[in-house]
Amino acid sequence: MMNTMRAAQITEPGKPLQLVEVPVPKPKRGEILLKVKAAGICSSDLHYQDGKSKVTKLPITLGHEVAGEVVECGEGVKGIKTGDRVCLFYLVTCGECMHCCTGNDNYCEEAQMLGKNIDGGFAEYLTIPARNAFPFPDSIPFSQAALLTDAVATPFHALTRARVKTGDSVLIIGIGGLGLHAVQIARIMGAGQVIAMDLDQEKLDLALKVGATAVVNPGHDNAIDRVVSLTGGGADVVAELIGLPVTIRQAIDSTAVGGRTVIVGICPEEVGISPYHDLLLAERTLLGSADQSRVDFPVIIELAAQNRLDMSHSVTRELPLEEVNRGLEMLRKKEENLVRLVITFP
Repeated sequence: MMNTMRAAQITEPGKPLQLVEVPVPKPKRGEILLKVKAAGICSSDLHYQDGKSKVTKLPITLGHEVAGEVVECGEGVKGIKTGDRVCLFYLVTCGECMHCCTGNDNYCEEAQMLGKNIDGGFAEYLTIPARNAFPFPDSIPFSQAALLTDAVATPFHALTRARVKTGDSVLIIGIGGLGLHAVQIARIMGAGQVIAMDLDQEKLDLALKVGATAVVNPGHDNAIDRVVSLTGGGADVVAELIGLPVTIRQAIDSTAVGGRTVIVGICPEEVGISPYHDLLLAERTLLGSADQSRVDFPVIIELAAQNRLDMSHSVTRELPLEEVNRGLEMLRKKEENLVRLVITFP
């Protein structure tokens, strides 16, 4: 193994990532060294590059949707071995607090995120605690396994929190990397109706291919009236995956009496809510959903392994590390009908 590796790093917010040579890290006790095979490009990476969301150190290697092959195990590692194909839970947590011990790792006060607080997967190698690594079978390509860690795990966690049950009507607002998988997850959970909402007709057509029963385009329809008409009063569960005040307002107004609204999209602005009209009178439940938990991973990996989760549309394009800035620019300009771009390594 070489002593150095290539990594794509933010050195200054607002500037292109720099491709640099850095030392290959050594795994400490309880850690593994991963040869990265695939790392998804997420909108969060774009926000970090632009400085809209803050990273906690500079320079830093981006990339939090990661899959690869274990090439070395540190002292004391159990359950993971050299040669394993693994995808990574992207929050490195203490593993000892009450949150970590009850499957709520995403609430750990010591959590550090790959590609935001610690170096991530836009590099040829990375080290991470073995407890963050989840083996997956050969039947799942590395590029798809990388997306399980966020583009699948995040909507799975959100819809689990929203308690989707058999026969529910579910509205998914935002059919991007998360929304396309949210449509399928809602059907797997037993939803009777799954309505996809987006302004992009190509994305809505793709949602129909993977299981949506109806679509709503707010550019053509009165979105709330359309949802109310389709469901007979509003959706039992609404998942908002965009993070804009207007779509959060649409999510609440599209939720049925007694229904659950779960907010996933990151929205820094305040959104006006009337507790009396929006929540009390309609007995709606308003939920937030942050990231995912380690306990979600065995389930989503099994769903992909059984082909119950169709990921054949998930990877729009694979790019080499040298083209990471091109990928970020494609995402910024919304070129093509992007679901996910993935950086892949030989």
